[in-house]
Amino acid sequence: MQNLTENCAHLRRLRSRLIEELRLLKETLREEELESFENPVEMVHVIRSLQETLNTVEQKLANCPAAD
Repeated sequence: MQNLTENCAHLRRLRSRLIEELRLLKETLREEELESFENPVEMVHVIRSLQETLNTVEQKLANCPAAD
């Protein structure tokens, strides 16, 4: 049970960091688009990849007990 608790805590921390990183990247992307820079393809791919990772983490979190 302890291993599951630790794993779930790790997933929750990872989820929080992914959400924050996605927020920052999307904000940067919007700023660059407003300044008429080209839409950086690499950044779009990174955002997409992080979003997929976040979705996977959230699926795994669905199997975790509620946080204390």
